[in-house]
Amino acid sequence: MKLDIKWLGFFAIAFGVFASVTEQTSAQILVPKVTDHFGLSLPHAQWIMLAYILTVCALFMPLGKIADKIGRKPIFLTGLITLMLGGIIGSIATTYSVILIAKVIAGFGGASIEANGMAMIADVFGRKQRGKAMGLYMSIIGFSAIAGPLIGGYLTNIYNWRALFIFNVILCGLGIIIALIIFRNKELNIQPNQITGAFSFDWRGSFLSTATLLIFLLVITFGNQEGWTSLYISSGIFLCLLLFFLFIWQEKTTKDPLLDLGFFKIKTFSLSVTTRFLAFLSMSFSGFLMPFYLIQIMGFTTTTVGVLLAPGALSMAIIGPFSGQLSDKIGTKWLTAFGMAISGSALIFLAYLNINSNITAILLGLTLQGCGAGIFMSPNNSAIMNSIDSSHFGIGSGFMNLIRATASLSGIAIATTIVVITMTQLNFEPNLSNITDSSDNGIKLSFISGMKNSFTIAGFIMYVSAIISIIRGEPKSMNNS
Repeated sequence: MKLDIKWLGFFAIAFGVFASVTEQTSAQILVPKVTDHFGLSLPHAQWIMLAYILTVCALFMPLGKIADKIGRKPIFLTGLITLMLGGIIGSIATTYSVILIAKVIAGFGGASIEANGMAMIADVFGRKQRGKAMGLYMSIIGFSAIAGPLIGGYLTNIYNWRALFIFNVILCGLGIIIALIIFRNKELNIQPNQITGAFSFDWRGSFLSTATLLIFLLVITFGNQEGWTSLYISSGIFLCLLLFFLFIWQEKTTKDPLLDLGFFKIKTFSLSVTTRFLAFLSMSFSGFLMPFYLIQIMGFTTTTVGVLLAPGALSMAIIGPFSGQLSDKIGTKWLTAFGMAISGSALIFLAYLNINSNITAILLGLTLQGCGAGIFMSPNNSAIMNSIDSSHFGIGSGFMNLIRATASLSGIAIATTIVVITMTQLNFEPNLSNITDSSDNGIKLSFISGMKNSFTIAGFIMYVSAIISIIRGEPKSMNNS
């Protein structure tokens, strides 16, 4: 197969992923504007983002598994069409409820695209080029994450929040046209329909996984707000554990499980997934707390904060392809370990930021963390995908995206809890408005102490992840094409 066909395929996949990720990240700009337009309270406003996040997380695995069976192209295209439909509905919405419906529909589209994007890249590029392709794929996600808020800010300043939905409709329309043209090429090696008889699917396992994830994410999201020992949260934890064990039992006893538990007997797969979870868990500590530190403590404007946060994301996006290409030649374990060690050291460095820290120190810490993440991500993704058979790339990709999302939300909850406990122990109310309004540096120093504790813990988690990366070894040769 000619190289240009592969890269044309990559372009079509990347364009769809760009549309999905920018839709998600531009919500940072969308939510405040919609909240103001409809006069929403903060609890109502957060559901605009939660509607999308919960839908995406719940559907990652089922849609990945279905794509393994009926083919990846139709699921990917369905995702673009559904994402566009969500944009159309959102652009004409006249009530808050319609906005929520639009975000749920868009979440279905986003899950269809992102659950299959990485699987399609793994299909198109054989083992010898997979690391480089995965690196470029991660770069697309990184640049999309930066572009979303920038595009959102520009469009809402020039027009209004409806322009964001319209922009995504146009983007998805172009993505559909590009995909239809490029995917027609029969030389493009993307897994087709595998069904030879009657269609079978683990509907019970899908229901149990979806219910487990929804309850888990709601518990994580509202745990600090309601109190971890409250009746609602305690009941949610119990129900989540019950459904999880029922899901494990279902997957062990069914002939065609949603998630083959045999994957976890593969050392490289199980340990690489573990390091992925720990990495995103730790990175979410700084991703969540640094904006508060920069705005509430240091007094920077949101524009300045955007500039300060950009180098970390850019360094990850730039280094990713080079790290992935290098992993194709020398293997994955040492690069993943090195990347985690750098990220861990960066978090320890950030833990020592204080009320008098200068911009150079802040940029250095964030850029180092981005470099470490860039070195880690592509080789780790390759290790996971190379350790399973290509017929399972869809569920593998969906599961990886699920790990990313659940780890990030879990990290935010843990970081928040650590800061709240620290500030409370220092006799300060953990209220961010108090930090902004107070001229007393005591409350600001209490927040910094909580942030230091959080980042120190996150740094050591990264070091543990580096050790796991070393002992996991390299994946056995399963996909050499």
